[in-house]
Amino acid sequence: MASGNKTHEVSTRPLNEVKLILVGQGSVGKTSISKRLLSGEFNPEEFKTEGIDVAKWEVETKIGDSIRINMWNFGGQEIMHATHQFFLTKRSLYLLVLDTRLAQEENRIEYWLKIIQSYGGQSPVIIIGNKTDQHALDIDRTGLEEKYPNIVSILETSAATGAGIEELKKAITEQVDKLPHVRDQVPESWFTVKTKLEKFGQKENFITQDKYLELCTENDITDESSQRSLIGLLHDLGVVLYFQDDPRLESLGVLNPQWITNGIYKILNSHELFRNKGVLERAMLDKILSAPEYPSDKQLFIIDMMRKFELCYDLVLDQKFLVPDLLPKDEPQLTFNGTPAFEYAYPVLPSSVITRFIVRMNQKIDDDFVWRTGVLLKIGENKALVRADIEDKKITIALSERLKTTSRKCSILK
Repeated sequence: MASGNKTHEVSTRPLNEVKLILVGQGSVGKTSISKRLLSGEFNPEEFKTEGIDVAKWEVETKIGDSIRINMWNFGGQEIMHATHQFFLTKRSLYLLVLDTRLAQEENRIEYWLKIIQSYGGQSPVIIIGNKTDQHALDIDRTGLEEKYPNIVSILETSAATGAGIEELKKAITEQVDKLPHVRDQVPESWFTVKTKLEKFGQKENFITQDKYLELCTENDITDESSQRSLIGLLHDLGVVLYFQDDPRLESLGVLNPQWITNGIYKILNSHELFRNKGVLERAMLDKILSAPEYPSDKQLFIIDMMRKFELCYDLVLDQKFLVPDLLPKDEPQLTFNGTPAFEYAYPVLPSSVITRFIVRMNQKIDDDFVWRTGVLLKIGENKALVRADIEDKKITIALSERLKTTSRKCSILK
């Protein structure tokens, strides 16, 4: 990025803007909650959110200033979870919506809290038990609050009747008011670039790094530190999706979140790729990701995003990839006779646990023995057979040699 020095007086004003993210399982009522917050309306025939919906909401704080909330609502379908992690950011407020009719495990509360922890850091979380007109919320409040100190409130609502919505609005406003960055003084030139990017994003799906730097220079933002700080802030606010510390991704900023998520959905839902047992060849991308929306020179960016978030790995660098989510379910015939070594039981076992493990361990896969829910690894002179049973919610590991100590067993899998 460009460098330079400016010593003139800089005009600033408070940021007064935050990102709010609704997460939770499908059909728990995230869209109905957001509609209640935004307009006070409820539609019993509300369609499920497909992908991502972004809305703007103004709230007034106790000191009388107005703060803009960029409200991100994510579809709860399992296949979408893989791409939602792209947009989970620090310096945000999270609403975890539950269906009070479901058990704690069915709501996958800890699954979501761990995801928020991974990508949102110490961002505050409000847990919302929705549909209380049908059933009271029954969860281990004390245990969850002790284990996840970033839970700031647990509330009960009914989007259908409107019960609890005012209390939720109050809790959101209080938390927004407390976010440490919300009133940061920001140079006017940063607001100018932000506004131009938002307008640009109404027409374009992405912006190149060169175009962004040009925009900065036009507005007297010439030193590299400020350029990086600004794009980092815009990423956290949800104006642009930009991973400036990843050499694979720093050339492009995504302005339209649907562009990247739809691109990956097209790949994950490709019948041709399914027939090809999850093996994606570079030549197939032109058919799966049709132009002009996905020009040929931007298709590898989609793949790079998938690589970053462990949705695929290279079989031949930049030419052939494997998508574990589309591997055959059938376990291949194995001659491996291992000794059972570990069994891990989970309250809930998302399929992404084993597929991401496969991506991470791809360099150690033995003779292509890999399928949707398992893999045979060769680690030094030893082999390990890892299987996931999604229905029984457990992962088992068998090793090729009878090892005397647990520490030795563990060292083989590191």
